[in-house]
Formats: sequence, C-alpha cells, structure tokens
Amino acid sequence: MARAGEELEHLTGLRSFLALWIVCGHYMPGASADGSHRSANVSAITCRSFAAVDLFIVMSGYVTHLAYGNRLRSESLSLRRYYLLRMAHILITSYVAMLWSLLVVLAVEEYRDSFLPSISTLLGCFGFVQHWIRPATWCPAPPSWTIEALLPSWLLYPFLRILVARLEGRPGALVMWMLVVYAISFGPLLSLYLLQDGHLNWGQFATTFMWPPAQLPDFALGVLASELSAALPSCSGCSGWCRAMLGDAALLGFAAAVVMLPSPSTHAECQTDSNVLLTHGGSLSAPVPLPHARDLHGVLASAVASLGSLRGVYRCTTDPVPALGQHAAGEAVSRSKRFPGEAVEKRKR
Repeated sequence: MARAGEELEHLTGLRSFLALWIVCGHYMPGASADGSHRSANVSAITCRSFAAVDLFIVMSGYVTHLAYGNRLRSESLSLRRYYLLRMAHILITSYVAMLWSLLVVLAVEEYRDSFLPSISTLLGCFGFVQHWIRPATWCPAPPSWTIEALLPSWLLYPFLRILVARLEGRPGALVMWMLVVYAISFGPLLSLYLLQDGHLNWGQFATTFMWPPAQLPDFALGVLASELSAALPSCSGCSGWCRAMLGDAALLGFAAAVVMLPSPSTHAECQTDSNVLLTHGGSLSAPVPLPHARDLHGVLASAVASLGSLRGVYRCTTDPVPALGQHAAGEAVSRSKRFPGEAVEKRKR
C-alpha cells in the first residue's frame, strides 16, 4: 500500500484524463471550425462525462482514507484538525468560484434573465444544502455540486473509519463488504431501470446522481478499497502483476460500456434510460486499479480508463481556442435549451 503523503502517479494520471473528459463534456463545441459536426459516437462519449464524476467520488474515499486513516487511528491527528485539513481550502476555493460565476451571470443579460437564482436559492447554494432540497438546482459555479455531494462523506468519514478498522487484514471480508456497498449504490437504480422496462427519466438521473446522500456508498467503496490495498500484500492468492491486470480489465470494461451503449440522439437523452446506469454502474471498476501505485500495469490501468474519451479529447484539444471559448460562454444558454423548464421556473421565482 502506498504511504500517506506519497504521490500516487497512477491516480494523478487518471484524474487528469477524467478531468479533461469532464471539461470536454461541458464545453466541447458541437461543430468544428470547418462546419463539420461531431460523430454520434464522440457526442455520446463526451456527454456521458458524468460517469467520470462517479470515479472521482470513489477516488476521494480512497485518498481520504490513505491520507488520514492511520493518523486518526493513532490520534496523531485530532478530529478538529482533520476537518480543517480536509475541507478548509476546498470550501474557500469553491466560494471564490461561486462568487466569480455569480458576477458573470449578473454581467451578461442573457444569463441574468435565465439563470439568476433567487435569494433563498443562493443561500442554499452557498450553504451547500440546496441540492438536498432540489437536486437539479442550478447554483453558481455548477461544479460546486461535487463539493456539496462529498461534504456528507467527509464529515462522516472518521466514524466510517472506525467501522472499516474492524476489517483490518481481512481481504475476504473487505471484498464482501465492497460488493454489499456496491449493491446499495447501484441496486436501486438497476431495479428501477428493470421495473420501468429499460427507461429512466432525467428527474431520476438528477435524484440518484446529484442528491448528496446518493454518493455516500461510492465514497465508502473508495475507503474500503484503500483498506483492501493494505491487506492485499498478505494475500498470496494473487500477485501484484495479477492484481494490476485485473485493474486494467476493470477499467477497460468500464470504458467499453461508455463507448458501446447506444448513442443518444440529443444531449438531453444522454441523461436518460440506459445512460443513467453509468452514474453508479462503473463505481466498482474504480477501486480495482487504485492500489497499484508502482507497477507498469497500474499506469496502464489509468490509461485504459481514458479510452472511452480519447476521441473526444482529441477533438476538444484540436478545436481552435476561440471556438472553445465561444461555446464555453454559451454553456448556460445551451442548458436552457436542453432543459427549458428549469429556466422558466427560475423566472417565475
């Protein structure tokens, strides 16, 4: 297992690929400078970038347990100090981004008419509670939703750590509990999908993905994976090379699912039906390669995770910068066209 404070290069690489995938999903132009439109496959891959967010949630659990688990257990780190280290700089950065985003909305009339939140909504956004009330709410700096989704997990982690410590050195029990937690994360969504004859609507996507408690099991998966990585060296059933190959296979399977699902005809359809299964369906693929910090296959696993988005990344990075900026500026307007009811409701308030 990697030591606390040690840079995990394979995770750094994986985060880079996932972050670029998310950026392309939000801001990649719908057509290039020569007027040619993106292919259906590229559009499907980039619009499914929400799947990358789920992997970030799992990785947050892994890194949190790696960085703070032993220190909390040995009492070399107090609970108060943990909360300060884990959240202070993140919250400050989020507030700066939200204030800047709000200023942009106020300055642009088109944004102001459609997206200026009410005072009560702003208070909920800055208090990181708005998505508990209405998961689909637009808040300044929309990625701040991720922080709101992770806050319950970070707050509850010291108590989760105590429960996980009881499984120390027991890889079999850890794997079993990972499967149980995965069933809690993905089972209800899959059951709903099957009961509704393969249909899930956007409201169900917003609730099962953007409602903060929905991300608690995926964070717990990362914590369990971190504890498992400490127990694996004592397990002789599978060598490091074997585990690394399993990691490659897991992420390759996840990338294949992103690529091979039927392409939606519109961006709005990308967050309905079978696409919604990607919000939690891939969460079990993330923990498999996480422990492999020092072998070549661990790096390969990180690269494999990006296969589902390489074509989109290529188009995103080769489109002219002015075009990218133009479409980035129009993201709020584009969203209002995809989900017009959201803007109408804001104007009513």
